[in-house]
Amino acid sequence: MAERKLLSSFFTSIIAFFTLPLLFMQTDEHFLHSAFALTVYVVPIIFTYGLLASYIADRIAERKMNVRGYSLLLHMAFGTGIVIPITVAYYSQGGVWSLQIITAATAGFILGSVFFFVDLMLRKVAIRMTQYSYEEQNI
Repeated sequence: MAERKLLSSFFTSIIAFFTLPLLFMQTDEHFLHSAFALTVYVVPIIFTYGLLASYIADRIAERKMNVRGYSLLLHMAFGTGIVIPITVAYYSQGGVWSLQIITAATAGFILGSVFFFVDLMLRKVAIRMTQYSYEEQNI
């Protein structure tokens, strides 16, 4: 499971590289400049907070009837929840309310969902590979 979560983080980081500049890019910036600038901040968050949040979401969801649906909701909630400490830190330094906070919450929501779906696809691929190797051994 750890390898799958690490791969999910990796693929989510790649997707974030291409999607986040669309949300945060200023009109006078170049796409690649925005992508690299955002990735410097986002990738460590995905590999630390995202991994931990995904693991916790999966563990909590295992106790519920609709495991996938509940896990998706928790991934989205944790993705949006990362904005809270960032906002508190921003306001404590004299920041002013802006639309960027809502955009950051939206990005967290989207990336939490992406992390869930990437992890779900990798889980299905792993199950199919296991079934295939099992069938190969029994032939």
